[in-house]
Amino acid sequence: MRLKQIARTAARRPTWSAAAALPAAPVVAIVLPFDGPGLRAAVTVGALGLLTAFVHLRLQRALDRARAAAVEPEPRRSSRGSRRSGQPPAKRLRELESWENRLKYGWSATAGAALREIAESRNEHAECRVKAMAALCEHRAKLGRVRRAEGRTLEVDIAVVSTLNLRGGTTSANEAEILAYLSAGLKVALVHHPVRDRAMGRPVDPRLRTLIDGEHVIEVHPEDTVRCDLAIVRFPVALANIMDDRPRIDAARTVLLVNQTPFEEYGLTGGYGTAWSIRDVHRNVTEWLGPHTWYAIGPAVRDVLREHHADELAEIDLADDFWYETIDIVDWTVRPRRTRAQGDPIRIGRHSRDHVTKFPNMAQRLRAAYPDAADMEVHVLGGHEALLQILGAIPPRWTSHPFGTKSAVEFLAEVDVYVYFIDENLAEAFGRAPLEAMAAGVPCILQPSFAELFGDGALYCEPDEVEAHVRRFMDDPVHYAERSAAGLRTVHERFSPEALLRRVSGLGVTVEPRPEAAEAAALSLGGAR
Repeated sequence: MRLKQIARTAARRPTWSAAAALPAAPVVAIVLPFDGPGLRAAVTVGALGLLTAFVHLRLQRALDRARAAAVEPEPRRSSRGSRRSGQPPAKRLRELESWENRLKYGWSATAGAALREIAESRNEHAECRVKAMAALCEHRAKLGRVRRAEGRTLEVDIAVVSTLNLRGGTTSANEAEILAYLSAGLKVALVHHPVRDRAMGRPVDPRLRTLIDGEHVIEVHPEDTVRCDLAIVRFPVALANIMDDRPRIDAARTVLLVNQTPFEEYGLTGGYGTAWSIRDVHRNVTEWLGPHTWYAIGPAVRDVLREHHADELAEIDLADDFWYETIDIVDWTVRPRRTRAQGDPIRIGRHSRDHVTKFPNMAQRLRAAYPDAADMEVHVLGGHEALLQILGAIPPRWTSHPFGTKSAVEFLAEVDVYVYFIDENLAEAFGRAPLEAMAAGVPCILQPSFAELFGDGALYCEPDEVEAHVRRFMDDPVHYAERSAAGLRTVHERFSPEALLRRVSGLGVTVEPRPEAAEAAALSLGGAR
């Protein structure tokens, strides 16, 4: 076999002289990790210590010293990644690292074939060949351990397929829904599908990891089989490049939640900044999970799909209603609200991730939406760098808190009014930030694009009308209380755990009624009034 020749040749080369000092051990045969036609190979290594060094990539320094000491380096070749005495090309090393990561985190078939080709190629740099062999050996050892542990057959109510290591809204949405399912006594399976080549090695977010107990919330492995009433796929970006290593899922019903538009922004000429392909996602989910229904998470996503992607939706079952995000009022009313004393400045608040698209793209509109008045303060959680980019400096009477320095619950309890305006070209898929403000009982003033999503839960206006609305809130306590209660009612009707459980019940999941939850919600709403 060609890989045997590589190993024997490498062992004879002066480059490997530093490995000779490793302890001797019996000859060991290693079978590489692919069982298809033409993909099985045996690598014989002269010493167990040398193999261990391969697996853990600890021969790097020895290689460097041997190269420096070599009397007659190999002739330089012009072909890509050629074998020569110097370091391999940086670009090739980055490509190799990408294949190694794919091998580890879900794409073992395609990555394994690519790495085997590198290991066997005489035109590759010797170091690249060794690294490829080491990655394959390490993966083979891991695969052997997995195969010794038989896959499980899991019977659950709901299987959630999503990217579980994200740090933003997708994880918040998954966490809120899982908690709702648990409160109704449902059993949930979690399938992690990373985004290829994007933070694949990042662990599952701690908020989700703490929910996994192996009994009510079960983490699914590629060798497992899952049987469920409903499979919920969230975050289509990940499914544009589907994993090779995935479990079998037999679901009575499957839905795909479209929580991100195919393009991040849309203008007069259409979208730009491609995030994912509708056709690729539909094909991949169909091949894995079978026929399924797409649910937009709100009107903004639905409108973008219909207006800009009608041709691609021809064969897709797009639901008429929405899969709104879920939030529990109880979690957002745990802190006492700020009581503004006579003469204290009015605090206008907003929070978001730090990106320019989360603010109006013109300084004039931004300043109008957040008034510059002597009796008003603007408090921002997240967005410091974006504000500097748009305005050049943080204005007087503005307080900018870096994201993560305090919780959103704590922040919202400290503001009087919530104002949320963003870049008009941004296709905001949902609007989690104003939803959190409503759940906290803060009256909201939003731009008109959110009107269909939140209905009576907020007031809608242009930036230059914000100041008048803020002053009316603060001058009329009855009006303030009415708007606070309207936001809470909207959250309960559209975005509460009860609303979610009604939705999954309509899709075939057996859900027991929770009278205590309805009573708690009624008490929260009554207190807001």
